[in-house]
Amino acid sequence: MKNELEKALKTVPELYHDTLQPSAQETGKMLARIPRAINAAFSRLDKWILNREYSVDETKKLLTEKLNKVDPDKIVEPEPYVAIPAIQAISYAMNSDELRNLYANLLAKSMISDTKDTVHPSFVEIIKQMSPIDAHIFQIIMSSQPRPIIDLEKELPGGGSLLIQSHCSWISDFSIKQCAASIDNLLRLGLIEIPYGEYYSNTQAYDSVKQNPLFQELEQQSSISLNSGESLEYDNRYIKPSDLSTLFYNICVLNP
Repeated sequence: MKNELEKALKTVPELYHDTLQPSAQETGKMLARIPRAINAAFSRLDKWILNREYSVDETKKLLTEKLNKVDPDKIVEPEPYVAIPAIQAISYAMNSDELRNLYANLLAKSMISDTKDTVHPSFVEIIKQMSPIDAHIFQIIMSSQPRPIIDLEKELPGGGSLLIQSHCSWISDFSIKQCAASIDNLLRLGLIEIPYGEYYSNTQAYDSVKQNPLFQELEQQSSISLNSGESLEYDNRYIKPSDLSTLFYNICVLNP
């Protein structure tokens, strides 16, 4: 009996070595992998945190440039409900000159006593929903006069029409469709209006659209695809700034 007990006791370490020890090793390896997995999962967040700190420094540099002609006595502390969301948001826009400039002007105006009260906190959210193309097109629209657009349609022989392309404009910096998509987004954000059924009585105002090479290309392609009895129809309209767009332009686009 004694010999059998001694034999069993000798067997236990061997069993641990053969069975439990590999399992413990695997568990140890798995536990060691967890911190690495967490670090990998947080790699982008770590990069964003570093970029955010960098962005704060870069934002201060931008503000120094924006405010260099402002009387130092007029530079005041911005409202946190405007400044904090703007500083957080600008960290995502450092690779876009257009969006970064909007945020920087917004922050600068919120730090000037003469303009501080005109800065609305919703402007931060508006910029968040704009692409760099939207920002560029908005600036073109607000600095242009007149602002004609044409909805190009296909008139059917039996009556009625089909829309080929809406919001064809004089802007040639981007494709017709890109411009139209931005105009739709600016409409959604309330930064512009397109009055229904209204148009410029002076038809020469639409020459800038018809002379746009991008529109001429679309017009030519559309003409080729017309069937017998069909024709192109031009629905003249125009873009109208709103009170919101004028204030947004003065605060976020124009430099102090």
